[in-house]
Amino acid sequence: MSAVHHEQMPRLPLYAAISLVLASILMVGGQRIGVLGAPPAAEPRQATATLSQDLRFFDQPDGGVRVVVAGGDERLIPTASGGFVRGVLRSLVRERRSMGLGPEQAFRVTEWSDGAVTIQDLATGRTLNLNAFGPTNRQDFLALIAPAGSPALSAGAAA
Repeated sequence: MSAVHHEQMPRLPLYAAISLVLASILMVGGQRIGVLGAPPAAEPRQATATLSQDLRFFDQPDGGVRVVVAGGDERLIPTASGGFVRGVLRSLVRERRSMGLGPEQAFRVTEWSDGAVTIQDLATGRTLNLNAFGPTNRQDFLALIAPAGSPALSAGAAA
């Protein structure tokens, strides 16, 4: 025969665990239905665009990327360089595909008066602040929108 032990679980830890779960559910539910206030929204950007270009990107058979700037100017990102640019584009294109969108819309790269550089996917509306990835990566995108022969273009090509 087997002996059955009837030990009682301590009540205080049990009540504490149940209270924690219920409090979490109530807080999340309250936030979702609007009973609890939303966190403060970020302040809108006060800067103005100093340079902005719409860009389209095309894969090349050799692994390079052809960049077409609105207005007809073209640039080439060789196979051995532009890893950061390729990574950013890959994530934005993946998001487009998941939404059933194609390559029809361009990407907009903008330099702002406060020094920020952003890329916006005009198809999805998603905007990335490229300053968060460091000055070298920021410069890679600035080189794509700089007028031909400008210092930003030659600095980006050298990097």
